[in-house]
Amino acid sequence: MVRMRQSVWGAAVFAAIAAYFLYFAFSAVHAGFAGDDPMNLGLYWTRGFFRSVVDGMEPWSGAYRPVGAMFYLPIYHAFGLNPIPYRLAVFAILAANTYLTFRFANGFLRSNAAAVLAAVMVCAQGNMTELYLNTSQIYDLLAYLFSITLLICYAAFRREGRDLRASQWFAIVCLYLAAVGSKEIALPVALWILAYELLFQPSWKLGAPLVLLGISAVSAAGKVIGAHALSNSQGYLMEVTLHRYLFNNRQYLNDLFYTSYFDSSRKLLVCWGILVLICCLVRRRELWWVCLVTVTATLPLSFTVQPRGGPALYLPWLGWVLFAGAAVAALPRRFALRPIAAGLLAFGCMFQAVRSWRYAVPAYLEDHRPTMSVIAQLRDLPGRPAHNSRVIFLSNPLPNWATYFIASLLWNDRSIDIQLADRSIPPPTQSAVENADWILDFKGEKLSILKAPSAR
Repeated sequence: MVRMRQSVWGAAVFAAIAAYFLYFAFSAVHAGFAGDDPMNLGLYWTRGFFRSVVDGMEPWSGAYRPVGAMFYLPIYHAFGLNPIPYRLAVFAILAANTYLTFRFANGFLRSNAAAVLAAVMVCAQGNMTELYLNTSQIYDLLAYLFSITLLICYAAFRREGRDLRASQWFAIVCLYLAAVGSKEIALPVALWILAYELLFQPSWKLGAPLVLLGISAVSAAGKVIGAHALSNSQGYLMEVTLHRYLFNNRQYLNDLFYTSYFDSSRKLLVCWGILVLICCLVRRRELWWVCLVTVTATLPLSFTVQPRGGPALYLPWLGWVLFAGAAVAALPRRFALRPIAAGLLAFGCMFQAVRSWRYAVPAYLEDHRPTMSVIAQLRDLPGRPAHNSRVIFLSNPLPNWATYFIASLLWNDRSIDIQLADRSIPPPTQSAVENADWILDFKGEKLSILKAPSAR
């Protein structure tokens, strides 16, 4: 009878979390492409699938998040620039991340209530609505997916102190390469694996953790000083100072907890001090490990001149999620304190996420509209440029090179020479414009055909 009651409650909780997830997914399924999506996909299309795979195995190269190609290119070759398949793939990864978080928390904290709370908190967070609405946030989703899978696998492989077999070594290294190749936010995961080994294994086997730390160091160097260093990009310029570290982490805590409370470094340090004090009082190894994850997870974002925040905190959010779960698991079992505390915390998180979602959706859908308009108008052209033809856009309504990549991807012909006159340095001469096979222009967001082969 008790087991049946537990099964009924388990099914009810699963149905509630599934409904919560579908609330966001159904609202976001018709979202289009953000301006970054054509550029992300276009860069991988230019690079090629197999070259991107090689980039993922060369963490020192500094190549731009090569695992993203494994997501974008297969869907593109099957469905083109139809946004729906990309949306469905995003939702599948979000659902997998929610399930894997539940599984890891349940095994690590040994508490169903803590695991349910962790799943609810990861499923949606009010300042991370872009994860559902913007396909361009796939890097955070993939980094989380491979990181949580790595943690689950390492814990399973080392259960009861067993040594890693060759196949398990291979799996651990591949998962870590996939995580850091998805996004640099996964770099601290190597430190988490080392801490897990030191805290939970009676007989230390440091080979795999040290190999991962070596990969982390090489990958970080590639991102900072490599030939294609991400730190040279405008949004990732770095300032390695204590002031920047404390300033950024204050912003990140404000983002995660919907507050502006952390307006001084003193408050940030007090917060971290409280975490350490809790660990000292409770004296559970799980809390010490979670505390380390919480404090180190933002390291890749701690020195950027432009604080990242929002969905970039998806993997760092895991530390706070597990800390909340660990706090619930530390409660006595009597009087159903654990499920009551988990339920109250979960309800508060759900309320805030739904409240934020209602305000976020219209803004993001409007942000996608110009990109989808350009895609629709270029797709509806009367014909398409022939092989080896030259196409010039006199102006375009999108920032950066998005229009160039949209045209390249729609026509899928590398021999077509596409130029954006308002982006080219130096700009094309009048003669070059007149000799183009196609001359296209945008007046506002409306496409005009000034020259096409059929009009000759």
